[in-house]
Amino acid sequence: MYSREISVSPYHGSVVTTELLSSKQTLVLNDFGPRETGTLSDDDGVLSDQDDGLSTFNGHPINYLGSGTATPGVDLAGATVPLGASKSVIVFEANGSIYFHFPDGEPNLLGAVALVVDIKPVSSTVFTPVCFASGTAIRTVTGDVPVENLRAGDTVLDWFGEAHEVVWAGAKRLPLPAGSRFDKWRPVRIAAGALGEGRPERDTWVSQQHRIYVDGLPVAMLCGEDAALAPARKLLNGSTICFEREWAEVEYWHILCARHVILVANGMPAESLLAEADPANPEHRDLFDELRGLLGWDAPPMQLAVPEMPGYAAYGVAQLYLC
Repeated sequence: MYSREISVSPYHGSVVTTELLSSKQTLVLNDFGPRETGTLSDDDGVLSDQDDGLSTFNGHPINYLGSGTATPGVDLAGATVPLGASKSVIVFEANGSIYFHFPDGEPNLLGAVALVVDIKPVSSTVFTPVCFASGTAIRTVTGDVPVENLRAGDTVLDWFGEAHEVVWAGAKRLPLPAGSRFDKWRPVRIAAGALGEGRPERDTWVSQQHRIYVDGLPVAMLCGEDAALAPARKLLNGSTICFEREWAEVEYWHILCARHVILVANGMPAESLLAEADPANPEHRDLFDELRGLLGWDAPPMQLAVPEMPGYAAYGVAQLYLC
């Protein structure tokens, strides 16, 4: 179970959950309590209805409601209308309260009297565990080494041949019970050669949120970058990149370097763990309690090694290039 600190706004108004999910709702700001900070625990960083009763907030099981947008509502001639920039919002229940979490920060509420929210019962990513399945060979200065054998102090080589020290390595074993309830725990299988010759050199399994480095003409055409990162789950093409449904359990491994790098995994470029360490922003704190302090709270926030491509571009790459 992974954990992180998040800030939430408790809602004490009269709008019930069924109304929240049925249509846009105008929620009076006075119906929200003061912002709170608490610990969200989840197995893969993606909240959905499958997490009900499994994921927790401050130790209390959550009931996930959905995600969407929240827009400041202002008073114009006696009517409340949405005006200003919308922000993403995630809504869940825990311990008898409804909580609103704004992963990108709250909307600008200056002059607002309400929030106009549009919530749908769709899953939402709250943090991104980056994991390789056991047996994945990671390139080091002494050759390829199974990920489970890497330790802090080892030196890995990135896709561009630069050496990086491993700051931390950790693992978690997850059961994979039958049934759709546990689908989001299942790894993605990337078949040998799915991303081009030798990419990867053999079938490779990663967590669904693990971002893969892709390049080439389709990437440039679809997102205007020479290379970009795409979560494995957004590259599914039904044949060479698909969910692994035969395993009864999976052991996931995480590799952290001092900065975000593109590792070489079974010959395929894929990211290391992105650890955000901005002490002034609770939304950017590290995913794992034991990593706090390793990078230093005075370290600047870790930046992506290369940009992440939009979802539509990842879908296009999967359909046009990864076959």
